[in-house]
Amino acid sequence: MPDPVHQPQQPGLLERRKIQAMLEIQDVALELFESDGYRKVSVEQVAAAAGISASTIYRYFGTKEQLVVWDHVDTQALTLLTADTGVVTPAELLAAVTAAAPIVIAAVTHPGEEHRIRRRVRLMTSEPDVRTGEFQQIHRLEHHIRRLLALRLARDEADLAIRYAAAQAAWGYFAAFEYWAATEFTEPLTDVLQRTTDLMVKAVGAVLNTVG
Repeated sequence: MPDPVHQPQQPGLLERRKIQAMLEIQDVALELFESDGYRKVSVEQVAAAAGISASTIYRYFGTKEQLVVWDHVDTQALTLLTADTGVVTPAELLAAVTAAAPIVIAAVTHPGEEHRIRRRVRLMTSEPDVRTGEFQQIHRLEHHIRRLLALRLARDEADLAIRYAAAQAAWGYFAAFEYWAATEFTEPLTDVLQRTTDLMVKAVGAVLNTVG
């Protein structure tokens, strides 16, 4: 039986440099959005403040909204689970999620990253354009998860259980960040994400186990 859990592969040097450059640009953008207002700040102004061209921002991020929405940790959990493409049972896949969660949560919640996420979440919950961009990203994540579940469980992507489980997984974490913002970020993000993972594993397990 293939091992469903693998340590994530570390990105290469060029990819690490790109991620670092994008994080630095994102920090500049967040600073401007917070001080001057998201709608009043243009991509060109962000580029000037970051000492780069506007075309570089569009090449890296694609849209202004992605300056807020983009998250380099988003795909880490999927990387852990797609390192092996062998077929597993629902119980084995959920065990892999449970094992991967602390690794991903640790990456998300170290002090510098948690502060960046808090700034991003404030904009996601207050700016309609950013919120729309976030919805689009979650839809893409849902599709990615649906394909992963179908592959690992040897089921059809059109299977209702697969679709429902993917939606729960993708939108569940969105709900967690909304809850964190609504409670004024008082609860440690580590606790919020771990509780969300526990709820998700239980709920998705119930759905996936309804179909043989």
